[in-house]
Amino acid sequence: MGDKRKFAREKKELKSELHSEDGMIFSTARDISEGGLFISTPVPGKKGQEVDIRLYTPGKEPRNLKGKVRWIREDEDTENKAGMGIEFVDLSDDEKKEISKILHTS
Repeated sequence: MGDKRKFAREKKELKSELHSEDGMIFSTARDISEGGLFISTPVPGKKGQEVDIRLYTPGKEPRNLKGKVRWIREDEDTENKAGMGIEFVDLSDDEKKEISKILHTS
């Protein structure tokens, strides 16, 4: 099965909060791209669910972003954590620039 992603992923571990109709999850974003991110959590949301993301980057104020759950992984193994893939939605130009900065910092 081929990779359907439009954007290259970068392995980055960033603290995050997800807010949805189901409540709030504190977790870690495991990778990020210009199009979205993967959130590691043993209790992923529902596919299609809209979420508010608070992303913490070192030395900066948290960023509030909007997203939609595109896929979930309920089981995990030694290589893959349980969690969900989230696509960013309605990003402003400033938010796109900030994500680009996150991607290009070590």
